[in-house]
Amino acid sequence: MAKKTPEQLAREFEGRKAKGLAKGGAAFWPNFLANAVLKLTAQREAITPEALIALVEREGESADIHVRTGAAEAVARLKQAIAKGS
Repeated sequence: MAKKTPEQLAREFEGRKAKGLAKGGAAFWPNFLANAVLKLTAQREAITPEALIALVEREGESADIHVRTGAAEAVARLKQAIAKGS
């Protein structure tokens, strides 16, 4: 078996690290939905799926990968729940 170069090892490590960060961020999706509901309640606005999706998508525009992946997962799960209910 051929030995890998340091560049190959570094690329593989970065790929595994990015995948792990994305998976870790996706674990935060319930927090995003809960925070969106709390914000809408504090603003005395109606809690509708469209309002939740819009609020979570706005919060997901962060540079932090955990925030982006968590928000994307929250939106995906919310849309999936809406589709099941229809």
